Amino acid sequence: MSLSGLADDDTAAPPWHGSGFTATLRREWLLLTRNRSNLLLAVVPTAVYIALVATSLADLLGTVTYRGERVGYPDFVVPALMFAALLAATTSGTAFVQERAHGMALELWSYPLTRWQYVAGKLLAGSALVFVHTVAALAVSAALFRGRWPADRWAALLCGALLAALAFNALCLLLGTVVQDSQRFTVLVNVLAPLGLFASPSFYPIENLGTVQRILADVNPVSYGVTALREALLRGFPGAWPYFLLLGVVGVVAVAGVGRALVRQSRAL
Repeated sequence: MSLSGLADDDTAAPPWHGSGFTATLRREWLLLTRNRSNLLLAVVPTAVYIALVATSLADLLGTVTYRGERVGYPDFVVPALMFAALLAATTSGTAFVQERAHGMALELWSYPLTRWQYVAGKLLAGSALVFVHTVAALAVSAALFRGRWPADRWAALLCGALLAALAFNALCLLLGTVVQDSQRFTVLVNVLAPLGLFASPSFYPIENLGTVQRILADVNPVSYGVTALREALLRGFPGAWPYFLLLGVVGVVAVAGVGRALVRQSRAL
């Protein structure tokens, strides 16, 4: 069987044939997109959130107060729905842990593959998948809520989605390098994702949260990611750029941590 596990015989050229960054990127993308279980886990929760909000909460709440201004609840909640898709789609960490558990890491490093190619391919393929899921949630939400936003708000939303995808995918991968047991990692991710979403001002303004919830929201990285997308939607780049900068810093630190951890683990093989 080929390295990617997609070829059925030794004579067929494996889909990641050759060496280098592009081959690694293609291999990672195929591994992520052809795992139906991971894809279903990424799509189903987001679809449920969007359906519930579109059919109940949007009509029930009408408008909310956000930073002293009254805004329509659909505009307020669309960034939360985008982040629900983003958190559900961070399957690259799961794929990495499963890969390590099945001994694929040793097989990978036996091929002519540099460390930076492996790290960059895994990070970018996972982040691209997360970004696609996030933009799909934005498109569906905009269609259901009949969102009519200026072009600069769309541009800010897409920029924020890209930064958030890179940052949180890297954080998920970093968690995968720390937690060695695959079952423990799966349980941890499936607990942390909804906890991070609901322990943040995602579906309700932070002023409506209790004292304990506010404390959790202050230390919850999801709060700042959702706020970045919310500022992008409501105020565009002028209101969102500090949060974009924060996401960029988090992404750089997480990528550096993942790179160091993967290099260290590769040397131990």
